[in-house]
Amino acid sequence: AECVRLMGCPEESSEGRFIVRSADAMARRLCGNTASIGVQIGVVTGPCVADCGFCSFAMSTTKADDYVMPRDVLEGYLREAADSGIVSSVSLMTIHNIELNDLLDAVATAKEVLPNDIEICVNTGDLTFGEMQELRDAGVSKAYHALRIGEGDDTRLNPLDRFNTIRNFVRAGIEVVTCVEPIGPEHTDREIVRLFHSARESGCSLCSAARRLDVPGTRMHRMGEISASRLELIRSVLLLSTGGDGFYGGHYGGFGQDFAEYAGSPKDNADYSEAGNGNTLQAVAARLRSAGYVIRPHSCLLYTSDAADD
Repeated sequence: AECVRLMGCPEESSEGRFIVRSADAMARRLCGNTASIGVQIGVVTGPCVADCGFCSFAMSTTKADDYVMPRDVLEGYLREAADSGIVSSVSLMTIHNIELNDLLDAVATAKEVLPNDIEICVNTGDLTFGEMQELRDAGVSKAYHALRIGEGDDTRLNPLDRFNTIRNFVRAGIEVVTCVEPIGPEHTDREIVRLFHSARESGCSLCSAARRLDVPGTRMHRMGEISASRLELIRSVLLLSTGGDGFYGGHYGGFGQDFAEYAGSPKDNADYSEAGNGNTLQAVAARLRSAGYVIRPHSCLLYTSDAADD
């Protein structure tokens, strides 16, 4: 109830600005003003059976062809991430319908190229428990998976399947990072808060918040976006609601954590997202530094238990 009330404050009001300043101060104190950067690489893309209304790869609207990234191309992206000295994790992204061996091959390449201090993560569709065990044994330590706002209505997926995938990832020994997304103008504060707290109950270790981007050609094109300041308020309320216990976070979460995106992305129609939305490593690092953060090559998940006790 307190979260809903605080999210109801206008972003430009004195109360709204105070909420954002308070969350920013908490985040900087808890992480020592350091930032961390992850990299997402679209390794398997094309028409996707999930058919999400907000996604550039939705089967009913996409113009994308089936694509499995060749090993040499993936190696190039991975070496750029490793050589940058500022990347803490690499997420290998696929569409929902994939051949598991394609993802396992990408994981094996990442395992060979990346140093041990860069985590290998996946962002993929619903899998069986056995497939998750194979990914774990191949070297995957984290997975991004979300039970999204509008799941089953804006997508062709069963919300229970999404929930069970999260639980099974955890059971398989793979840490799950999630997000309240994709938030649009039509979503209520109560929906956002409920999904955030249900993520904790499902076994996720981290949860953040992200807005829906208006991708031309998708079914939800022209349905609008929330403003950056509105998203900042939502994120601030969710962070403050945790008391700094470490649950709010992840590279989609803001507060010194950000993702660079390469190759195919569900958020734009470019063949190479780095040339589309331009969310490159260099752009992300410049954005974080301009906000006053110091970038470390290791993972900085905002919180430590000692900091939370202060």
